[in-house]
Amino acid sequence: MEIVGAVGSLVTLLTAVLFYFGWASTDAETKALGLRDTVFHLSTSDYLLRSVSALYLPAWLAAGIALGTLGLLRWTAGEPERLARATRVLRYAWAVPLALVPLYPLSPWLFDLLLPLTAIGGLALNAYARTRGRRDLRLWGLTLFICVLSLFWAVSSYAAIAGRGRAELTERTLRGEFPAVVVFSEKDLMIRGGGSCFRHVTEKGSQYAYEYGGLRLFHVSGDRVFLVPRDWSPENGTLYVLKEGDGRRVDLVSGADRRARECLD
Repeated sequence: MEIVGAVGSLVTLLTAVLFYFGWASTDAETKALGLRDTVFHLSTSDYLLRSVSALYLPAWLAAGIALGTLGLLRWTAGEPERLARATRVLRYAWAVPLALVPLYPLSPWLFDLLLPLTAIGGLALNAYARTRGRRDLRLWGLTLFICVLSLFWAVSSYAAIAGRGRAELTERTLRGEFPAVVVFSEKDLMIRGGGSCFRHVTEKGSQYAYEYGGLRLFHVSGDRVFLVPRDWSPENGTLYVLKEGDGRRVDLVSGADRRARECLD
């Protein structure tokens, strides 16, 4: 039962970290794009899914560190004197993050990530060295509490870096890689500028009076579609929010030829 409880607690902590990372990275991404994540009404599953791809690298690094630590323990297990010397040194591992504090002004975004990571490693090694061969639940309890806080600090810092990176990628690839969109509407939606275009529909029998092109699909949430002009940028652009139905139709178009001819036909 203890093992089941430990596994359940670990899964709960992992889920909380994934959700927090998804929210924090999305918040940083949308702020960099001049928006806010609350605009898109993202669900819990959306935040969880958005966290997965960016966590591959940290997961591999954590696995590598864990394997390296196990290898080091096996290497020192057969040498009591070597292990004793290493233990004496590890008692001062807590000082490593403190030594980095004066360097923080040199690169705040980098040390916002390094400080909590070194705090986790330093405090865990310190607790191991000081409790080796005996039980000290108070020390380990305090250490785990600080490590969890440091973990969320590190996750927040890495999420901000990942979110800003996604925002830069969005800005670079919006015109060529986001789905192109054509909107038909009974009424004028006043979509203008930013590389978008519109024309009056003259075909007989059409229920729509206006056609809008040069748009890109930015996000979909329920029955709401978020569109931007193909030349949109965070500094100069408009996010259009349309509700499907209500006298309008949203078509997704594909192919390089269609993209090349949009707003020319």
